Amino acid sequence: MIKAVLFDLDGVVVDSEPLYQVAERRLFARYGITIPDEDWALFRGVSEDEFCQLARDRYKLPLPLEQLRAEGRKEVLEVFSGGLKFMEGFETLYGQLRPDYQLGLVTSTPETIFNMMDGRLQLRNLFPLVLIGEMTAHNKPHPEPYLTMMATMRINPEETVVIEDSIYGLRSAWQSGAWTIALTGSIPVEAMPRRHLTVSHLSQLDAESIFSLPGRIAVAAG
Repeated sequence: MIKAVLFDLDGVVVDSEPLYQVAERRLFARYGITIPDEDWALFRGVSEDEFCQLARDRYKLPLPLEQLRAEGRKEVLEVFSGGLKFMEGFETLYGQLRPDYQLGLVTSTPETIFNMMDGRLQLRNLFPLVLIGEMTAHNKPHPEPYLTMMATMRINPEETVVIEDSIYGLRSAWQSGAWTIALTGSIPVEAMPRRHLTVSHLSQLDAESIFSLPGRIAVAAG
């Protein structure tokens, strides 16, 4: 029986991925770098440190990681200040799930950026339990973030559904043993790792479809 639904933040709860792209373009433009379209999926769902390391290595950026982190965070905070909003369909889905399920938020977003998002959207009022990037030894794609949240909730993976949209996030959810739902948009469907269900919009989900997910997978596999 499903007892909990765990949400990723960026691209699932908050429509922040386009804003990240604006900030990242501005950051890289300082150094004369244009990001190829096929590279954007590499940055979705990674921690701040992993983003900086990947970007510096991939584009041969001649600056220390600390400087890149500081410049990138400044760009993100400036862009985010222009307006954050929930993903279309999230608030309806949340309202359907809240009475019957434990809900948690699991994100690689660093504390500084999360706190700004929380101040604008009151995320901690929606989610009694939040796990952010600095709270575990390993970030996604390691399963530790989701396993840690499950342990906090005192639930098992087979009682848990995770909604994710990134390669790293989907790998983390799948390896945790949870029922994994992939939301398209951040990465192409053909690039997605293993998952139990794929949806193109949160309106395709409701309390009944989530509750019945294990049975539907069993029938499909049978």
